[in-house]
Amino acid sequence: MASAKFEREYGQHLVEQVLKGKMTRRQLLVRASVFGFSLTAAGQLLAACGGDEDGTEASPSAAGMPEPVLGGHLKWIGPAPITEPDPVTIYDQGGIVLVYQFLEYLIDLNNDNSLRPKLAESWTPNDTVDVWTFKLRSGVTFNDGSPFGAEDVVTTMERVLDPDNGSGALSQLNGVLSPGGIKAVDDLTVEFHLDKPFADFPYMVSSGNYNTAILPRTYKGDIIKNPVGTGPFLLDQYVPKQKATFKKNPTYWGKDEQGRQLPYLDTTEYTMVEDNAAQNLQLQSGAQDLQPQTVFQGAQALFQDPNLRVDIYPGTGIREVAFNIEKEPWSGASGKQLRQAVAYCLDRVAINKALYDGRSNLGFDTFWDPTVFAGSPAVPEERAQDYEKAKALLSEAGMADGMKIKLTFAKYLENPQLAQLIQEQCKPAGITVELDQLSYDAYYAGDDDDYYGTTPWLNAAMSITEWGSRPAPGIYAAAMLLPDAVWSSSHWDNKDFVDTFNQYESTADEGTRMELATKLSQLQQDDTPILVPFFITQLRTQKKNVYGVEGPGSFYCDLSRCFIAQA
Repeated sequence: MASAKFEREYGQHLVEQVLKGKMTRRQLLVRASVFGFSLTAAGQLLAACGGDEDGTEASPSAAGMPEPVLGGHLKWIGPAPITEPDPVTIYDQGGIVLVYQFLEYLIDLNNDNSLRPKLAESWTPNDTVDVWTFKLRSGVTFNDGSPFGAEDVVTTMERVLDPDNGSGALSQLNGVLSPGGIKAVDDLTVEFHLDKPFADFPYMVSSGNYNTAILPRTYKGDIIKNPVGTGPFLLDQYVPKQKATFKKNPTYWGKDEQGRQLPYLDTTEYTMVEDNAAQNLQLQSGAQDLQPQTVFQGAQALFQDPNLRVDIYPGTGIREVAFNIEKEPWSGASGKQLRQAVAYCLDRVAINKALYDGRSNLGFDTFWDPTVFAGSPAVPEERAQDYEKAKALLSEAGMADGMKIKLTFAKYLENPQLAQLIQEQCKPAGITVELDQLSYDAYYAGDDDDYYGTTPWLNAAMSITEWGSRPAPGIYAAAMLLPDAVWSSSHWDNKDFVDTFNQYESTADEGTRMELATKLSQLQQDDTPILVPFFITQLRTQKKNVYGVEGPGSFYCDLSRCFIAQA
C-alpha cells in the first residue's frame, strides 16, 4: 500500500500543479480519483487551491431534477446484442448495456471520467505504482444470496486474463497484469501486482473496461440462463433479438443519500431494434421512454420534439480510421508519407458538421488532446485540409500519379457516412478510395481457431472501427497502439512510443507525465498509424419526465437512480 507520506506528497503535488497553472481544478479531481482519494479528501485539496468547486459533474439531466419517485416501469430501446451476451467477451452496445443492469464493476465512471467507488470502497497504490490494493465493500451479496468477496474478484480477473477465453479486457490489461498477479489478502482486500508500474491502472478495472464486470467465483458461463450479479436489477426475461425485461433486486446493497433503497424503478423493458430510424420513431410516438445512445444522423427531429430531452455528454468515443502497416500501401519506407497524405486530405470541420452538426470535438490524430482529456498537452498540429501537402507527400512516396486504396467498414452508426466523406475528400489529391461495406456481423466475424488473425476489423488494409468512450488517453493507447495490444487494427510497433509510454505510465508526477505526453502525442501524430478526425459528443434521448440516468454516454447506462417524474 502507499505510505502516508506518498499520499500526502501526491496530494500536495496536485495542489502545486493547480497553483502553478499547470493543471485545472477539474483535472485535479480526476487524478485524485484515480489515486483513490475520497470526495472529502479531494475537496480538501480543492480548498487548499483556494476555491470551493464541487466534486464531479452531475448528469446533464440533473439540472432542475425533481424529487425522485419510487417505483414505476421504464421502457428503453437500443440494438440487440450481436452475439449471446457473455460478460467476458461482449464488445457491442446491446450486450454491454444489458449486462450492466445486473452486473457491477469495482469502480464506476463519472461523466467527467473521474472514478467513483462501486464494489471497491477504496484503492491505493504502493510508492512505485506497480502494486494496487483494493478494499472491497462489505455486506454485498449476489442476487442468488451468496456473499461477495475477494475470491470473486480474483476468479473474475483470472478469467479475463486467460487468453483462451478471448476476453476484450486484454485489450487494456495485456502487458500490464498477468495471470497470478491478483492476490486475495483477506476476504475484503485484493492486491494487484502489475507487470510494470501503471499510474492509470484503476481505469482498467472500472466500467471503462467493460469485460471486467465482477462475476461470482462459481460462474461457469451462460449468463443469460444464470444471471447472477450484484447489480440493482434482476434479469427477468430474455428473448434474443427482441427484448429483455428486468425487475428490482430486493437485496441490492445500494442506497441514495437519504438512505432510500435503490433502484428507484420497479421494472424495466429493453426493446431491441437495430435500425436507428426505427428507434427514433418509437421515441417520438411515446412508445419508449429512453434511448441510451442517440446517433445524430437521422435524429434531428428528436431535438425539436417537445416531449423529449436530448442530453449531451462530453464524449471521448472515436471512429478509428486505421492503416494496417503490415499491408500495402501502408508498409515499407513510404508508408508514413502515404498515411500522412490521407490525413491532409481530410476537412475535419466539414466532417464534424456533416456527421454531428458541429457538436463533436475535432481530432488531430493523437489521443492526447486537451479539449477532450483535461491535462493533456497542446496537440502538435491542428491538421487542416491541405491538398498541396498531400500531393507533395504522394510524390515523395513515388505515387505522384495518385493511388488506389480500399476502405473496409461496417454498416453501423455513422461509419458509412464517414467512409463516403473520406472517399470524396481524398479524390482531389488523386487518391481513389474503394468502399468495402460489410454487415456488422461480417465485419466482426472471424474463424474460431484464429479470430484475431482473420476478423476484418483487425486485418483489413484500411478500416473504420467505432470505439466507445475511453476515460484517458493512455487507456486508448494501451488498447490499440502498443505492439502487444490485442485490438490493434494498425499493427503499429514503434519502439520509441512504447518506451515513452512505459515511462509515462510509471510515474505519478504530473509534470513529468505532461512532458512525456507531449512526446507521445508528437510520435502518434507524426507516424499516423490511425486517423482520429473527431471525438464524439455523446447524445442520450429520453422523455422529459425521465431523470437520473447516469454514466458518460455511449455504453454506460446506469439506471439505479433513474425515475419517472409525476406529471
